[in-house]
Amino acid sequence: MASKKEFKKDVNFLTNEIVMRGMIHLEFFGDKNSEQIFEIMNNAVNSRNDYIARINQRLTGKDAKEVKSHFKSIYDDLLKSTHELLEKIDSLDIKVN
Repeated sequence: MASKKEFKKDVNFLTNEIVMRGMIHLEFFGDKNSEQIFEIMNNAVNSRNDYIARINQRLTGKDAKEVKSHFKSIYDDLLKSTHELLEKIDSLDIKVN
C-alpha cells in the first residue's frame, strides 16, 4: 500500500463507479427496479464511510505485521463488496427482445 491518501482515493473511485453504474441503469431502464438500485447505491456509500473510518483508525502500539494485516483486510473487504454490489446491479438489467 502506497499511502492512506491513495487508499482513500481508491475507495472513493470504486464507490463512484457503483453509484455511476446505478445512475446509468436508472437512465436506461427508468423506474423499473429503481428502489433496488437506490438501496445498492446507499449500501455503497455506507460501505465507503465504513472503509474510510477503518483506514483512519489509529494503530498505535501495533507492529508492522499487524498494520499490514489490518490494511489487507480492508482491501479484501473493499474488493469483495464492490464486486458483489456491481453484480447486484448487473443482475437487475432487463432483457431486451
